[in-house]
Amino acid sequence: MKKRIIFVLAAVLLLCGCEKTIPKLKGGKEAVVSFEKIDSISTEDLYEELKDAYATEIISDMIDRKMLEDKYKDNLTEAKKYADDSLKTAKTYYKDESELLNLLGQYYGISSFDEYLEYLKLNYLRNKATEDYAKSSITESEISKYYKNEIVGDRDISHILIVPDVLDNMTDDEKAKEENKAFETAKEIIAKLKKGEKFADLAKEYSSDEKTKNDGGKLGKISKGSYGSKEFDKEAFSIEVKSYSTVPVKTEQGYEIIYVTKEYEKESLEKVKEKVIDAIKDDKLANNATMQLDALKALREEYGVDIIDDEIRVNYNKKMNNLRDQIENGNN
Repeated sequence: MKKRIIFVLAAVLLLCGCEKTIPKLKGGKEAVVSFEKIDSISTEDLYEELKDAYATEIISDMIDRKMLEDKYKDNLTEAKKYADDSLKTAKTYYKDESELLNLLGQYYGISSFDEYLEYLKLNYLRNKATEDYAKSSITESEISKYYKNEIVGDRDISHILIVPDVLDNMTDDEKAKEENKAFETAKEIIAKLKKGEKFADLAKEYSSDEKTKNDGGKLGKISKGSYGSKEFDKEAFSIEVKSYSTVPVKTEQGYEIIYVTKEYEKESLEKVKEKVIDAIKDDKLANNATMQLDALKALREEYGVDIIDDEIRVNYNKKMNNLRDQIENGNN
């Protein structure tokens, strides 16, 4: 339905500027439909009829597309590639492409793959604008604070991994028993460490990590974030050097006991500044649901967007305000 309305509105606009001969009504209005015995329907009549119900929704996409394709003209190829790859991936989940089209119609009002590609490209550019806006809002104070509190030197780390012997065909109770068994084993190992037994010996005896167990559980030089587990990072980069976990650390792999043997000096702010900016940007995007609205609003101000039609302008602004309220209320 939405696609049809877009075509109709586009046709109305084209009729007004087309060189093709179009029937004229009194006052110079152009006719869309003429009758022999009654007044014709003009492009203005059609425009007025359609704009209240559909123009606000459509004009939002048209405004964004116009601005973004100009601002990110050098990124249009990568936007197209993203759209093509996304559609290709989506198609792999459906044997019948008509099923995918049906779902796209239900959720997005999309009736063709070409339309879906345009939708994906626009979203790609919107996300890029949002990321750039988030970056531009970062202050030097935020960068310094993040560097001081979050950036740490690499550490030499060893671990003992206890993986619960859980199988897919087990009941929930059986899985829970195996989880508890692994947890208790990890606690026993910590008790042995407290009694003075060597970490390397216990790793060789107990660890499920076949790659490291015979080398004392050594993972080597680890940078924060490289292991792929927030729980691991929280423990590994907070305990003192030459100390080990006093409580088993639950990660996706299982239960881990972490031992830190050395810490290296952290890199200078100059070397890691881009990394810090990216991290702050990601935090802002994750914690500010209205960031995209703010980014596009700033872009409209930059481009001096002026919606000429009073009704459409009022409805458009109302829609943007309502959308912001919905997002903010949804997060409360």
